Amino acid sequence: MNLAFQLHDIPLAFSVDDALAARRLAAQWAPFLARAKTDAPPIRIALSVIETAPGPPDLPAVSVGPDVQYFRQGQRLAVRFPGWGRFDVQLDGNDIHGLLARAAVSTYGVFEDMILAALAPLLRRRGYYAIHAFAAAVNERALLLLGDSGAGKTTTGVSLLLSGARLAANDTPLLRPGVDGPRLYAYPGLLSAYPDSIARFPSLAHLLGDGQRLSGSDKISFAAETIRPDIWAWRTRPAALIFPVITPDLDRSHLQPMRAFDALQQLISQSIEDWDAAMIPAQLRALRQLAEAAPAWRLHLAPDIDRLPDLLLPLLV
Repeated sequence: MNLAFQLHDIPLAFSVDDALAARRLAAQWAPFLARAKTDAPPIRIALSVIETAPGPPDLPAVSVGPDVQYFRQGQRLAVRFPGWGRFDVQLDGNDIHGLLARAAVSTYGVFEDMILAALAPLLRRRGYYAIHAFAAAVNERALLLLGDSGAGKTTTGVSLLLSGARLAANDTPLLRPGVDGPRLYAYPGLLSAYPDSIARFPSLAHLLGDGQRLSGSDKISFAAETIRPDIWAWRTRPAALIFPVITPDLDRSHLQPMRAFDALQQLISQSIEDWDAAMIPAQLRALRQLAEAAPAWRLHLAPDIDRLPDLLLPLLV
């Protein structure tokens, strides 16, 4: 099956040999369907689903971690997810070929993360830098919620969307520097939260069905359009960097100013891939421009999530 999407000025052409993988892609990328032809050459992503994940490629290892491993020789790159699959990427071209274990396709989060990891090196070479954050915007000015999984980014972000903010990305906005300041560009993805988090929002209670899912430990995924049809903010200016930390012994959530230097250090630790040395100087400049353009705050999160819009949205004024 062939699927065409438009990631801003970059066409993406997927070729998929598995029906479930095609459905997963269609669900994630639906807002980015290509609606007009463009003369720009597309990034071509061929996905093949196999029963078990392939082993390491015959290339030198340049970064080996427990979850993702990078192998490179010249412009040939392989991104391997042990137990899940591997992508082969031509860094000076437009082609990506992925071999995915069937289990990877049926596991939420893994499939999406693998696609992004394969795309990110080519996006960097086109001036787009992926940031691990939830981005919500009002009047084309965005709050970036940054931090590791479990820090409260999605719960905080959903509270903003339900108060009228629009979505730039649930997990990975794209940063692009400019002479007049940085811009954020939308990146696709379903919203995903644990049942007990969804239960905090009465307007989303229907996602829990008959209530039996409330005690579940698996996240529930849903399209952002469930909240509002015109939910997407395609291009925004960063207005503030928010680093949430869950602090359950607090009665009220509050903001604490952060130094731009400290914010930049966290941005670097969550964004820079050491193996891609040639791209590090340009990415560092982009992250520094972001840290200088948007004030940073530590958000100490209490259980009072209904207060979060009143606390955070004034930062966009």
